[in-house]
Amino acid sequence: MPKISVIIPVYGTERYIEKCVRSVMEQTFEDIEILCIDDCSPDNSAAIIERLAAEDKRIRLIRHDRNLGLGGARNTGISEARAPYLASVDSDDYIDPSMLERLWDATDGQTVDIVSCGFALVNEDGSLMKKTEKPEQTFYNEHGQVNILDLLPSAFWNKLWRTRLFTDNNITFPNHLYFEDLATTPRVLHFAQRIRSIPDPLYNYMIRETSITNTFGAKHIIDYFRVYDVLWAFLSDEGLFGRYQYEFIEKIGKTLHFHTEAVLASDMSEADQTQYLRYLLLLKIAYLEYNSTLRELDTDSLRSLLLTARSWEDVEALTGSS
Repeated sequence: MPKISVIIPVYGTERYIEKCVRSVMEQTFEDIEILCIDDCSPDNSAAIIERLAAEDKRIRLIRHDRNLGLGGARNTGISEARAPYLASVDSDDYIDPSMLERLWDATDGQTVDIVSCGFALVNEDGSLMKKTEKPEQTFYNEHGQVNILDLLPSAFWNKLWRTRLFTDNNITFPNHLYFEDLATTPRVLHFAQRIRSIPDPLYNYMIRETSITNTFGAKHIIDYFRVYDVLWAFLSDEGLFGRYQYEFIEKIGKTLHFHTEAVLASDMSEADQTQYLRYLLLLKIAYLEYNSTLRELDTDSLRSLLLTARSWEDVEALTGSS
C-alpha cells in the first residue's frame, strides 16, 4: 500500500499537465500513488497522462462520465485513495522534488494529522512572483483550542492530510463552486488533533490570465455566499456557531477584502469595478443582517417575497420578526 495518495484533478490544462505530473513522478519520496482525475477534459490531457502512465505504474487515470468541477474531482480522488495520507496538486501547478518527503517527515511518524508548507506564486513562464511562508509551528486541537476559521490558508494543495479526516467524517468538497477550499478546510480542521506548518515554499502555484483570481462575474459573488452557507450549516450542526460567530463574520470580511484586491488589479473598467464591489458589499450586509431569518423560510415564501417585497419590513411582516 502506498503511504501518500496524490490527487491531480484534470480539466483543460493540456499545456501544463505533463510538467505537473512529472513533478510528482520525480519526488524523492517514492512510496506514492498518483491519481489523475479526468473531469471530462475537452483537450488532450488524458492522452498525455496515459503516455506518462506507461512510464510509471504508480499513475492511475480515473475518468468521470460527467463534469463535476474541481471539488468533485477531488472527491473522486479521496474516495479512490488507498494511502493513509492525501496530497493534491492542481494540474497547472508543480511541486519541488522534496515536497512530499518534507511533509511526510513532518508528520513525526504519522502522529500529525495535517502538515502545510509555504508556496510560491509563479508566472506561466515559471518566473517567481511572490513567496509565501509561515513559521514552523505545531498546533494541538485535543480540546478545540485552535481557531478553525483562521488557522491555515484554506488551500487544499499545499498540505498533507490524513485521509480518514475526510472519510470518517463524511467531509466532501462542494461541486461546481468557486472557493471550495474555503468551504472545506475549516470543517476538516475541526476533527484534526495535531496540525503542523513548515515554512519552505515547496509548492508552485501558477497565476494564469484565465485563473479564478483573474476572472470575475456574478457566479463568483454568489459562490462566496454559498460557501459561507456551507460553513454556517456545519458550525450550527456541530454546536459551534456561538463560539465562532465573531470569527465567522471576520472571515467573511477578510476573504471578500482579499477578493477585491484581485478585482482592482484586473482589466475591468473603473465603473465596472465599482459596481462589482458595490454589489458585493450589499450582499455581505444583507447576508449577515438577515440570513438567520431568511433561512427559516420555505421555497414558496421566498418566491412570494421575490414577487412582492419592497423593503425589509415586508419580510418582517411575513416572518413575524422585527
